[in-house]
Amino acid sequence: MSTDARFAVLPRTRPLWLRFLLGFLAAFIIATLAIAISSLSGRNNQQTMHPDSVSPDGAGALGAILSDRGIATTVVHTASDALDAGGTILVWDPHLLLSDTDREQLLTERLIIVSESGQDTQEWLGKSLGTFAGSPDDIVPPSCGQGWLNGIDGAQGMTVGVGAAGCFPIDGGRHILIRDRVMYVASPELFINANLAQADNAAIALRALGQSDSVAWLMPATERVDQPSTVPPALTGALIGFVLVALWYGILVRRPFGPLISEQLPVVVPSAEAARGRARLYERGRATSHAGAALRAGTIARHTGRLGLPPDSTPDMVVERVSDLSGRSPHDVRHLLYGPDPATDSELAALANALTDLSKELTDE
Repeated sequence: MSTDARFAVLPRTRPLWLRFLLGFLAAFIIATLAIAISSLSGRNNQQTMHPDSVSPDGAGALGAILSDRGIATTVVHTASDALDAGGTILVWDPHLLLSDTDREQLLTERLIIVSESGQDTQEWLGKSLGTFAGSPDDIVPPSCGQGWLNGIDGAQGMTVGVGAAGCFPIDGGRHILIRDRVMYVASPELFINANLAQADNAAIALRALGQSDSVAWLMPATERVDQPSTVPPALTGALIGFVLVALWYGILVRRPFGPLISEQLPVVVPSAEAARGRARLYERGRATSHAGAALRAGTIARHTGRLGLPPDSTPDMVVERVSDLSGRSPHDVRHLLYGPDPATDSELAALANALTDLSKELTDE
């Protein structure tokens, strides 16, 4: 690498502020991707009747509406946690994991029991009630005197009723039973995402759950089930490997330590062959800027001795001398010898022709 002052303007290095800016942008992009992946992990819930679930039989839509209305929804897994939370308690216990003691304590609170198919009336209501099947296409009116259902025309999608007095008749039974502060719902269709927009289902669910400022959503579980990761393990490993390779390339390959060192070739290569080989490399890599810099440097080096300039001449000295001998203005000479690098093949060809014309003018002199 030449250190001749005449060619000092040819190397182009990125300023320090630009390097810091590029590093900041890279860190910002990585952080943004990490935040996006973390936010997506909360949208992968597929549990039935879960207030964050996005599956058709989940209750994520109802949970979002409750949140928008300022009603806090807390998912708990034990009866004691539900009792401590206060407010309205919704119970979804399709596997009957709660004990008799738990049920007795819960029945003293404002409670909404959502059954899977109306088969658990013995555990909750103290006696077994028959079940009746209904059509999910029917729009069923309340048909009861509950004040909180005033203005409700009907519900749709319900398929189960139990044999007792209540609201929303289905065949010979009722879909909702009310005993003091306890509401028994024979099946979850009123609350799930797939049916919430049908008929007055959303209004019924909001009126049932919106009688307090908080809802403890009790979903008993024998053990905690962790949500699966949004990013597969194989992809996580690939991303880590990509980052490590990028760091290795950026630190050890792209930016080697120490200055460049010129070495002697082990064989003698004719200058014409070396020039053609370099030209092919520039053409193959579309390195028009490097090719233009090489043409300018070669032109200056060929005419330095002819112009009577010392080896350590500065660009200003070269421009002044060439201007005097060629008759061109200093501005034109500086633009030709030290101007912007060519960006296209046509600009490179124009630069080569202009340097050839200048060489002829200096030779004629």
